[in-house]
Amino acid sequence: MRSRGRALDELDEERLVRLVARGDRAAFDELYRRTSPWLAVRLRRRCADEQIVAEVMQETYLAVWRAAGAFAGSAVGGTGVGWLWTIAARRLVDAFRRRAHHAEPPVAAAERTVVPAAEDEVLAGTVGGEVGEALRQLAPELRQVLQAMVLDGLSVRETAVLLRLPEGTVKTRARRARIAMREALA
Repeated sequence: MRSRGRALDELDEERLVRLVARGDRAAFDELYRRTSPWLAVRLRRRCADEQIVAEVMQETYLAVWRAAGAFAGSAVGGTGVGWLWTIAARRLVDAFRRRAHHAEPPVAAAERTVVPAAEDEVLAGTVGGEVGEALRQLAPELRQVLQAMVLDGLSVRETAVLLRLPEGTVKTRARRARIAMREALA
C-alpha cells in the first residue's frame, strides 16, 4: 500500500482525476489531500461564512467523485485544478443564490492585504504572460471585480452580493478594469 501511495504522489492532478473516474478511491484521497487546502483558502477569500465554505467544499468533492468521467482535461486546454475550481466556483454561486432567497447576503471576505494571497500566486501561474502581468497591475478593487466576473463567471448582481457593493459600483469597476487591461495589453 505504501508503494501505491508513492506512485500517486508522482502523478499530476489531471491523471488523478482520470483515476478517480475509474473509481479509484486512493486517487480521490490523494487529489483531496493536494487540493482541499488551496481550495478552502480560495473559497474563504470570496466568502467568510465558514458554513457556506464547508458546504461548497463537500458539494465540490462529491461532484468530482460523480463527474470525473466528464473531465476533458488537456484535450481542451484544461487542467485538473482548473476543472476543480470551476466546479467549486459554480457551487459557491449556487450557495449564494440559495442564501439570498432565505437570509442576509453572505459576509464578504476581508479586504485584500499587501501580502500576495495564495490565489494570486496560483493566478500568476495560470494566467501568465502579458495578461497575467496586466491583471497583477490592476488596483485591488478592480482586480477583485474582474476576477469575480471574468475568472469565476459571476454576474454583476452575484459580484455585488459577494463583494457587498452596489451593482452600479461593480459595473463601473468592471468597466475601469477592462479599460486598464486593454491599455496595458495594447
